[in-house]
Amino acid sequence: MTARPHDLLRLAGSAAAGAELPGWAAASLAACGWAVVRRAPHPPGLIPIGVRGPRRSQRHAAFVPAGEVTRRVPPEKLNRPHPRGPHLPAALPATMFAALPAALCDTLSAVGLRLAEELGCEAVWGPVGSVGFELATGHQVTHPSSDLDLLVRTPRRLSPATAARLVTAFAALPSRIDCQLETPRGGIGLAEWARTGGPVLARTAHGPELVDDPWGRA
Repeated sequence: MTARPHDLLRLAGSAAAGAELPGWAAASLAACGWAVVRRAPHPPGLIPIGVRGPRRSQRHAAFVPAGEVTRRVPPEKLNRPHPRGPHLPAALPATMFAALPAALCDTLSAVGLRLAEELGCEAVWGPVGSVGFELATGHQVTHPSSDLDLLVRTPRRLSPATAARLVTAFAALPSRIDCQLETPRGGIGLAEWARTGGPVLARTAHGPELVDDPWGRA
């Protein structure tokens, strides 16, 4: 299995067996057996995961054997609600989330953002964070003031000018959007890249790093 940061993983019931988990984390996995892939160095055969609890402060880092994963849901699978899939987050404004995919795509088009043309390859996006978790699992973790966290995979350079147009477009949507670009050097904030064009803080498997060019050689 190739698991990438922000992918959501459905774990077998025995996944946490023998792991040293806080009581709240063990209870969370028992109630909702899903975890998110995090960035961290890891031995072959193990996947670094984050277990979320009912409170925002409750996040626990752990590792799970790849063989204990029964399903993987990447963010890009969640940008179009499926008729037979999980319900949209109940705690959030229904009109916003019912129209979100169309509104976002229309917004991208309106600002002239043609990622496939600029990047020269396919670019994909999807919700992450609490909204992505709830869409994938059906387990309610959002609340009315939740932000919408988005991930856009940009394997090739996205110009700061295009990033700035996207930031402006997101500002017109009916919820606060926090967007991260997934680059070859790690995850960077869309707003920071739009504002500075580098150097920017990149989230990597070895921790945060300040990089001049997220698409350049390490």
